[in-house]
Amino acid sequence: MNILLKVAYMGTNYHGFQMQPSCVSIEEELKKAVEKSVMHKVKLYYSGRTDAGVHAQGQMVNFYTDTKVEVKNMARIINYHLPEDISVLDARRVEEDFHARFSAKGKHYKYIVYNSFHRNPLYLNRAMHYNYNVDVDRMQRALDKIIGENDYKAFMGRYAVVKDTIRRIDKIEVKRVGETIEFDFYGKSFLKNMVRIIVGTALEIGRGRLPEDCLYNAMKSKERIKAGPTAPGCGLYLMEIFY
Repeated sequence: MNILLKVAYMGTNYHGFQMQPSCVSIEEELKKAVEKSVMHKVKLYYSGRTDAGVHAQGQMVNFYTDTKVEVKNMARIINYHLPEDISVLDARRVEEDFHARFSAKGKHYKYIVYNSFHRNPLYLNRAMHYNYNVDVDRMQRALDKIIGENDYKAFMGRYAVVKDTIRRIDKIEVKRVGETIEFDFYGKSFLKNMVRIIVGTALEIGRGRLPEDCLYNAMKSKERIKAGPTAPGCGLYLMEIFY
């Protein structure tokens, strides 16, 4: 049977989701916990890779098993074998041809910025600290100009290897919530570091350090150097995968 897991984690202590040699990864911890639970080797299929320090509320992972463990008990049993910063929130049986990545219709990422002159240790590793005044409306206008299906090569991290850099962004919303600024991204898929580069650029626009059309002009140029800095991974959350 094909089992789909909804997984949450704090990415602070890991070198990203994907398993890597000589590095601690979320995939490795999850794979070990699943195999201990179902008592055989498994291959995990996941909705997407998150980078070092990036968190998730709704990472989706599926695997195949012939275990006798009942599905209703699976999340509890897997969680018993997981460290406290990783948790399976839900487990359910899905169609045999379901794939966590290829069956997805869209994703929701959230980026949180703690916008205050003083640091707050409660946001350490959970949000980016940005101690400049920013104009949220100015950032929203700049972000609206890059919505749609476009070539986002200018917002791709170094060393990324992809067949093409055309992606679709359906919506980006930015709002102030108390002392934080939240960016919500909705789209089919995203390039490596794409959300973080857009956020880093938008903040510099909101601060007035970059012109309002910087994001649009960078996108059209397809040159990474025309965009702003990359925001750190600690503020990024994979919130939900849409099927």
